[in-house]
Amino acid sequence: MTVIGRRVRPNEWEERTSGAAVYTTDIRLPGMLEARILRSPHPHADIRSIDTSRAEAHIGVAAVITADDLPDRTYLHLGEPFRDRSALARGRVRFVGEEVAAVAAHTRAAADAALGLIDVSYKQREAVLNPSTARAPEASTVHDDAVGNLALQTVRPYGDPESARSAAEAIVSGEYVYRAAAHVCLEPHSIVARWDPSRQRLDLWVSTQAPYFVRKEVAHMLDLRPEQIRTHPVAVGGGFGAKAKAGCHEVIAAALAMKTKHPVRLVLDRDEEFAVTAVRHAFKANIATGARSDGTLTHRDCYVTVDNGAYNHAGPSVAVYATMLAAGPYRLEGCETAVSLVYTNKQPGASFRGYGNPQITFATESQIDELAGELGMDPIELRLRNAPASGDTTLTGWRLGSARLTECLQRARDEIDWDTKRALGGSGRGVGLAAAVHVSGANAFEHSESSEAAVEVRDDGTARVCFAGADAGTGQAALLRQIAADELGLDFDDVSVTMMDSHDAPQDLGAWSSRGTVWSGHATADAARGAADALRGAAAAKFGTDPGQVQLVDGEARCGADAVPVGDLVALTDGAAGGCLRVQGSYLTDVDKMDKVHGLSHFSPAYSYCVQAVEVEVDYATGQVKVLDAVTVHDSGTALNPAAAEGQAVGAMAMGLGAALSEELVYEQGRLVNPTLLEYRAPRAGDLPPIRVVLLDGHDPAGPYGAKGIGEIGVVPTPAAVANAVAHATGVRVREIPITPDKLLRRLDADSSTARIASRQPLTSAFSLHQMWTDLIRKLYDRGLFRLLHRAGSRRRRRAGRSVGATEPVVTIERPSTVHLAVETSTAGPGPVDYVGGGTDLLVAQQQGLRSPVRLIDTTSIRELRRLEDSPGGDLLIGAAVPLEDLRSRMSDSDGRPGDTMLASLLEELATHQIRELATTGGNLLQDKRCSFYRNGFDCYKRGGWTRPCYALLGDHRYHHAVIGGHRCQAVTPSDLATGLLALDAVAHSVPPGSKPARRRTIDQLYAGPGEPDMAAGELLTMLELPAAARARPAAFEKLRLYAGDFAVCSAAVSLELEDDGVTIAGARVSLGAVAPKPYRATRSEKRLIGASLSDGQALKEASWAWTAETNPLLGNVWKVQATCGLLLRTLTRLAETADIG
Repeated sequence: MTVIGRRVRPNEWEERTSGAAVYTTDIRLPGMLEARILRSPHPHADIRSIDTSRAEAHIGVAAVITADDLPDRTYLHLGEPFRDRSALARGRVRFVGEEVAAVAAHTRAAADAALGLIDVSYKQREAVLNPSTARAPEASTVHDDAVGNLALQTVRPYGDPESARSAAEAIVSGEYVYRAAAHVCLEPHSIVARWDPSRQRLDLWVSTQAPYFVRKEVAHMLDLRPEQIRTHPVAVGGGFGAKAKAGCHEVIAAALAMKTKHPVRLVLDRDEEFAVTAVRHAFKANIATGARSDGTLTHRDCYVTVDNGAYNHAGPSVAVYATMLAAGPYRLEGCETAVSLVYTNKQPGASFRGYGNPQITFATESQIDELAGELGMDPIELRLRNAPASGDTTLTGWRLGSARLTECLQRARDEIDWDTKRALGGSGRGVGLAAAVHVSGANAFEHSESSEAAVEVRDDGTARVCFAGADAGTGQAALLRQIAADELGLDFDDVSVTMMDSHDAPQDLGAWSSRGTVWSGHATADAARGAADALRGAAAAKFGTDPGQVQLVDGEARCGADAVPVGDLVALTDGAAGGCLRVQGSYLTDVDKMDKVHGLSHFSPAYSYCVQAVEVEVDYATGQVKVLDAVTVHDSGTALNPAAAEGQAVGAMAMGLGAALSEELVYEQGRLVNPTLLEYRAPRAGDLPPIRVVLLDGHDPAGPYGAKGIGEIGVVPTPAAVANAVAHATGVRVREIPITPDKLLRRLDADSSTARIASRQPLTSAFSLHQMWTDLIRKLYDRGLFRLLHRAGSRRRRRAGRSVGATEPVVTIERPSTVHLAVETSTAGPGPVDYVGGGTDLLVAQQQGLRSPVRLIDTTSIRELRRLEDSPGGDLLIGAAVPLEDLRSRMSDSDGRPGDTMLASLLEELATHQIRELATTGGNLLQDKRCSFYRNGFDCYKRGGWTRPCYALLGDHRYHHAVIGGHRCQAVTPSDLATGLLALDAVAHSVPPGSKPARRRTIDQLYAGPGEPDMAAGELLTMLELPAAARARPAAFEKLRLYAGDFAVCSAAVSLELEDDGVTIAGARVSLGAVAPKPYRATRSEKRLIGASLSDGQALKEASWAWTAETNPLLGNVWKVQATCGLLLRTLTRLAETADIG
């Protein structure tokens, strides 16, 4: 029975899902050292001097290296003239985070300490932080030989653009922006390097998609031969292009290993993963597309600016590929493309799943929908009219052995119920669709036209595939097993595979450009067929027949009634040794080498197509987009393993949805602001819709068994499909992704058709001296005050010798049994002390350098802090150490009291279940502010003192910053629980140290500032008291969050007292969250509600806006005022709907 086409689990399924798989970080070698890298704090500066003497003398340090310790080389990357980066900065740094020096020490702590002892003198240069400033005539140059900061500039005509333009009867044009994005591999970049001086051999265990390129680059940079370097198998926890070539850490680890003659392990932190590894290139595309009146496409003009970052890496290749993609995936008569690849002082861009295709396709497929609107055609019909067919040759020279775009479009239309749902346009619900084409591998580099593999058959009847490439989660290893099993007539479980071992397998260039299935599949099939031929030959000699009469089935060689186990034939074959027959196979494609000058070449054996359709719902009140349904239809030839293909398709579309709606890298002065999984908003499982995969049955003549690539194309059309669906739902076109609530709400406000949104009102503020003073400070910030504070604070910090982010290790954890003992303990011991509950905020704050306790007092050991019970009078008493999940469960099991129900729904949205199991009620209330600048090491006013600026004022302040009461600090209190409890008249109890009496306060009185409790040192929050009367009042809560489990961008909690008629409001508590430094009572809204009827819709609308008279938002979060008003109106409307209005 054939194994090809069967659904099989990926290799190492059990090991990966059980935690038993061996990743690079699991490698332990005798005498192994830990390495850390000193990185540039500046986006652009000359290195005057580096003094490593103090670091070298530090206890536990084995070696320190700088560029002077390495050969004066640049990475090979794409070859000349694009080589521009050394392993460690040589004389100049060009982005924040660039590698300056490295340390190897016996412990990670010693290595980190040594980094702080390296003295580097810099002379700062002007930094260019975006392509427009980089191209200005007076701009500083990132590389002295790059005139105008251009890494590459090219113009390419395809077909006859001029004639095609003249034939157009309709033309649409627009500018489309695709922001930089991070790969977010679950496993960070990591390597273990071991140098054997006696054998002059370097062993590497490295998380990579392409061991070949790691060996090649390390050998080149360290004056070694590739044969001296052996890469070893490890599990790879994701790559997505980030690990498709050599990174910028492997050479450093290898150099330290060679210097120390000890194994060295180097693992990047998560913030390094975000802030210093290469990213998806940001694109700005100005595009025009034309058509005849019948919908026949005529031409496309595409002018693209690409932010290259500080170094080339894959930038020129991505830019060149982008010029070709502008001409697809449809038939065109002419196309002119121009691209400018611009150096900036930011982290470089590099390979990323799709390789420039998502950026271009977002623009072109958005514009196809716009063109359909101009022509009065259905968007699918326009695409069908211009879809290519099998056998076509594209304008760029691609010869399409198979092309099922028409079938993809028709299937997607049926799956999403297009014809029915298009009638929903403008209702807030809509459907959108987009198409894409992508290569199945690329003959773009030296040796990239070939792949090799080996297959071993053993005398026990088992086989092993030896392949030098890597499986970074794509299922490639299982695929190679399937192919070998099929050719050899063996059971799938009798075939194993070894990957990444460079001394065990012949050459392969790795997994990139969707080449894995085609290249490795052909090579493995060739090797397996060679082994099968040898076995059939041996069997034929034994049976006395022709080899063509012998079949390999179920582990046996059979001819008629004769049969012999495959294992018994091994010794009879020519070349077998040691009970093993080893056969090497290869694949040599006959396609062109990529034409990097003119762009006209057939450089891939096959081309895959994908069409995706989505249904969305747009919240007009907040601008949030929810994807309700998603389908991805693939023309990827024969699915050799449908389970793996579907997994790739789902994962790719999930990544595409993140790009469409939430993921973006935010910079301030060249430094990344959001280098954490908390703030870089990759979609969580709870954010994703059902994603349905359709694999069209087909066959491509160039692919192994008819297969084509599928790993990348699924990420390509998603952003355009979402943008098209949003445009259909709202009538508003957004040409910049991600389509975040702030962007969409601003576009909705700018569009006159949204005047029907009754909750939206002009934003006005009442006069106050505080606001006048605040406005003055904001104006001064823009006119030099920010720069003054930034520089003055830096000088003060240098004089004081202060190290931002420095922490002391925790020495002791104490577990008192009573509140009294806990408070006494807090003041009785040495050093800084903190109370700890679940630790979900404290431990993170320690890592971020915000807290440095040497003693922790465990509050969960105190029984009275875990009480959760009703008092005799019906008040709910909540201990400060009660886990949030316990509280949610208690509120959910309540006897229907509205206040309890509201609190349960609030807690359900407050965090993920896992966090709620750990985090405590007290910890949630007392957690620190969530400002990204404060949390991520910017030495701001709250972090560094009064001489420091608030970076949020001029930086990114869209989400977690105040619209009321912000002054020197714009942060807000992040606790959702505080917002709900304030509306329910909850009282907080705390016990201060010494003989001071216990304190009782309302929730808003608990805070002195944003995320800053008004509590003395050692004071312990003990209990929350929820009054019985408040629990019985009608109450509701609404929240805007950016991903499942996220903190509120804004929220509203309302609790009402009603007259006996059940509809007239006698009293109101309106609490707004994440809009002010402290939980905010909207008293103006409360006053407007008192005496009003819940049936009076106008009164509810006026109340939802009454509080805005006190607002003074920043330019970037005006939208948040509108969103909060929308949430408040929705909350009031919900209460009205549940009231007995009669």
